[in-house]
Amino acid sequence: MIEFYLAVFLMLASAWVLGEAVHRVGQPALVGQLLAGMLIGPSVLNLVQTTTSLSTVENVALFFIMLLAGLAVQPARLIAAGRNGFIVSTVAFVLPFTFGFEVAQLFGIGLVSSLTVGLVVSITAVPVNAIILMELGIFDSELGATVIAAGVVDDIISFVILSFIQQFAGVGVAFPGDAGILLSVLKVAIFLGSVLLCEQLLRKNSVKVQRWTQRMVPQLRTQGSFIAIVIIFAVGVSLLAEWSGVQLVIGAFFAGFLASELAGADALGKATEVVRGATFGFFGPFAFAFIGTEFALSSIYGLLLFLAVLLIVAIIGKLVGGYAGAKIAGFSPRDSVTIGFLMNSRGFVELVIAATAYQLGLIDLGIFSAVIAIGVMTTIISAVTSRVSLGKTRSGDHSVKPKEPVE
Repeated sequence: MIEFYLAVFLMLASAWVLGEAVHRVGQPALVGQLLAGMLIGPSVLNLVQTTTSLSTVENVALFFIMLLAGLAVQPARLIAAGRNGFIVSTVAFVLPFTFGFEVAQLFGIGLVSSLTVGLVVSITAVPVNAIILMELGIFDSELGATVIAAGVVDDIISFVILSFIQQFAGVGVAFPGDAGILLSVLKVAIFLGSVLLCEQLLRKNSVKVQRWTQRMVPQLRTQGSFIAIVIIFAVGVSLLAEWSGVQLVIGAFFAGFLASELAGADALGKATEVVRGATFGFFGPFAFAFIGTEFALSSIYGLLLFLAVLLIVAIIGKLVGGYAGAKIAGFSPRDSVTIGFLMNSRGFVELVIAATAYQLGLIDLGIFSAVIAIGVMTTIISAVTSRVSLGKTRSGDHSVKPKEPVE
């Protein structure tokens, strides 16, 4: 047990020091937190190794990051951005998927593994972008809502396609062939349809619902009861999402999304501040430091050329796809570049997809290590380049009106 707490201490302390350092030079703190994980992980100092216990804490951390994102987003703005998000997501998914598949085929990798490689480099990580957008102060902007909506669509599509690849490979499936694929799509559709239906019902009856909430909250006697109710609700929705084939953390986002319609402004504001403090003070630094520790340089020595080529096409595919999708959706050229950079973050969701594919035997250890490296590197690159791009946007056409950065 002492080893676990020592690892947590090292991850948090190094993440805070390097996060503070890079924040002072104008970059998002998560860049320093990722670098901290790489520094204390197997690649450099080898002070911390990933364990099941640390992985469990990371899952909890990512749950709270996504819950905060859901609580912070304005439902009406996110729904309004749904069309733009779908356009951006589709174009920014297809290009890197195609490029990644072709690169894997070029290096003689089998069909199933090539499809999996194409999938993992097509992903956009919503938890990463949520933190980046909050740190940049543009989470509530039209650009921010579009990026979040696009990321959510990306992640949902990713898990559906993983199910398709799994069915195609015939491993670990309960319902083979078309029946399994149809069932997977149907379960996702039911979950998403239920979320949208609940949101519409809550919005139409918002006055009654929030009036009831305002009467109920003062009657709660146990300290922190309302926060407990929000978390219980979020866990319940997340479990339904997991059952539906949508990643649990995406369920946490939708739970926060619905909770913002349930509660009045005062109660919601207090809940959001509690979750925000816990996220930026503990869960965020821990999660990104953990992702950094996943990067093991020694495991990719024999695949450096493959890694380099795949990294280049992954970045170009997402950048070009994000830019083209944003332009089609009507964003300015500078905002479109920023969206392209933001869509390049992969991080956690890529780790989940890659780990699942590795456990199923869809990819081998070398390919798994290569795509993990790409996830870490593109997350760092995305955070830095989007910051630079936003700086140019602020000094240019001012189509994005960001808030002050969250400290």
